[in-house]
Amino acid sequence: MIKKSIFLVAVLLSACVKTNTPSNNNIYEGAQFILNEGAFTGGTATIDAVGLADSNPNQQQIFSTLNGYALGNIGQHMIIADSLLIVSINNGGMVRGLSRTTILEKWLTFISNPRYLGESSEHLLVTSWASNYLKRLNKYNGIIQDSIDVFGVSEQVFIDGDVAYVGLNGGFSNDNRVAIVDLNTKSVDTVIVGDKPNSFVQIGNDVIVLCSGYEDWVGGASTPASLWRINSMGVATEIIRAPSSSDHAIELKTDGTNLYFLNASYSGAIVKTNSNPTSWPTTAITPSGAYNLDLINNILFFHDAKDFASEGTIYKYDLNGNLLDSIQAGIIPRQVVQN
Repeated sequence: MIKKSIFLVAVLLSACVKTNTPSNNNIYEGAQFILNEGAFTGGTATIDAVGLADSNPNQQQIFSTLNGYALGNIGQHMIIADSLLIVSINNGGMVRGLSRTTILEKWLTFISNPRYLGESSEHLLVTSWASNYLKRLNKYNGIIQDSIDVFGVSEQVFIDGDVAYVGLNGGFSNDNRVAIVDLNTKSVDTVIVGDKPNSFVQIGNDVIVLCSGYEDWVGGASTPASLWRINSMGVATEIIRAPSSSDHAIELKTDGTNLYFLNASYSGAIVKTNSNPTSWPTTAITPSGAYNLDLINNILFFHDAKDFASEGTIYKYDLNGNLLDSIQAGIIPRQVVQN
């Protein structure tokens, strides 16, 4: 009798537990996900979903709503990898693998100071400011497979087949190299580029590197931004350099023909140029104020973090800088990906 009573109580309690699984398992199919960094001190990153084929097309803070706990302090980067949405949490020292259709967490891996993510045919790559090692993870369960010494702390990574291009930017100091990693043999070559390689795109067989230049906040040692080309033989050559050491740039994007980037590191405007410019682009196609930039389906996503403490806004521009729309985002919006 006692056992039966305990069983009935357990059944009743379980019936009262709220499950957060979406009623439509494909609700996020085709949506765009926004990663918001969150406040640096005491805050948490959040993920919003926009463009849903649902009665509520724009949903904020979907990770915490569906999983019942916070994403973690400082959302750094996210990518789509097969059936998963992968998110690196910088200060929290975590990489999370989420279902891209339900946003429920599938796995969690702890990595000190993770920065950017890349996907090869079999693995995930995670860069880090905590060591000189690139972490290679099983993309389906998050287990760390091995580490590759790239001879410097690493920032953004671009993967072309079985070759990874890793920006060695020095973290809080300075560096001016790109590590070229053969993912089959794990052999590493480094090439010299401009100070603080920031981001990569591919045009034809060449990888174009935007280097933001070193910003010396207390002295006079700042260096200018620059664009570099790495050819298929691994040879790096400078394309163009900014005219002044006060000119910096981040977040290189391409539509396959032209290049787009922000002309400042915290409150930039979008500039546009061809893939082989003869002079540094100085004419902006948008107002200033962007913290980050994305380019999806020929639309430029301009991330305005406002005062870095309240909710931000993402402005959508066409490739000529005409304003199309805006999206309300969370605190410090930094990235949009297409599901």
